[in-house]
Parts: sequence; C-alpha cells; structure tokens
Amino acid sequence: MELFPPFTLTVWHAWTTFALFGLIWVVQLAIYPLLARIGPDHFCEYHEAYCARITWVVAPLMLIEILSAAALLWLDSGRFDRSDLQLNFAAIVAVWVSTAMFSVPAHRRLLRGFEESAYRRLVHTNWIRTGLWSVRTLWLAGVLSHGNSIPFD
Repeated sequence: MELFPPFTLTVWHAWTTFALFGLIWVVQLAIYPLLARIGPDHFCEYHEAYCARITWVVAPLMLIEILSAAALLWLDSGRFDRSDLQLNFAAIVAVWVSTAMFSVPAHRRLLRGFEESAYRRLVHTNWIRTGLWSVRTLWLAGVLSHGNSIPFD
C-alpha cells in the first residue's frame, strides 16, 4: 500500500488549485478594487484585518497545492506526462515568487496606510498570479477530463 496514492494526491492537488483559482478571481475583481474605497479613517484597520484573515485561507491552500504538486512530480507513476508535471510545478513556483516579490511588499506598504502607488502595484501585479492560476486550472481540468489521469483501482 502506497503512503500517498496518486489518486489522493491528484484529488488534493486539483481541489486546492480549483479553490485558489476561484479565490484569486474574487480577490482580483471584488476585494482589491474595494480597498481603494475604504477611506483613510478606516483603511489601516481594515487592511490589517483583511491580511490576517485571508492568510488563514490562502496559506494552507497554497502549501497543500505546492506539496501535492511536488509529490506528484517526485512520485510520478507515469499517469501524467512528466513535462506537464514539471511545468505545473514551475507555474506554482512562479506564483510563490510573484507573491513574495510583489504582493507581500505591497501589502506591507499598505499596512502603514493607503498609498496609491503600492495599491496600483498590488492590483496590477496580482494579474500575474491570476493568470497563472487560471492557465493551470484550465490545464488541470483538461487533464482530468480525459479520465485516464486518475486511477480508480
């Protein structure tokens, strides 16, 4: 009996990817645009609370996503094309790099108060993550829809 059966890894990976795909679009189209409308009197308090709360949602999902992608790559049973697994993992790493290089610094600046340049940088650079999760979700949905990628035995 395998410690991490491919089916379980694939399900966890797909579930977290699909969840993060939905979440990033809500953030990009609803949450971030509304940040600019809060006003200076309540911005710091709101933004600090938002960052603290969203971390409890995003961090576990991102961690499960990258760990399951690494495990699928490491424990590859030949059910996926190796280059697809490598590209998938590289795209996740790109999301993490984008988060570390753009999102986290912008949020840190905004924790001191609303700053137009930090806000614009946050919104514009978040399209990188939105695009990467969108492409990966479409790819993953295509792979899974072929039915031969997930073992049911």
